[in-house]
Amino acid sequence: METIESFQIDYLEECANLLISTFNSEPWNEKWTFKTASKRLEETYKTHNFKGWVYKKDDKIIGVIMGNCEQWYEGFQYYIKDFFVDSTIQNRGIGSKILKYSEEELKAVDVNSIHFWTLKGGRIERFYKKNGYEVPSMLTLMIKDLDDKA
Repeated sequence: METIESFQIDYLEECANLLISTFNSEPWNEKWTFKTASKRLEETYKTHNFKGWVYKKDDKIIGVIMGNCEQWYEGFQYYIKDFFVDSTIQNRGIGSKILKYSEEELKAVDVNSIHFWTLKGGRIERFYKKNGYEVPSMLTLMIKDLDDKA
């Protein structure tokens, strides 16, 4: 049985493990630990106007989307902080289902836009474009590394 339901703090440990297994593999190759993954998800959960959902199959969490709503000059927008699906079962429509579900839930509370950061190019960008998202030409990500190891 498959269900989508609101994220609960009781799901934190299971979601942290899923985040690790997803983002520590291709194409991200990040270096999450249980401690850092748990802290990230807990901090997101505790943000003002938090909204998040989990996708469950047979009571096991296999997908997560979470973030918070923020006021913007054009209205209320949702900022996706984390969105991931079990990497062993990707490309089966689960990501699209949880994304569409969250969009409907957000529309119901007068959110008028969604934004987030993701990898440029490749299958991740194609996934979002397939689901109606676009890359805005007027924005760019600026980064300055403050770690002085050079």
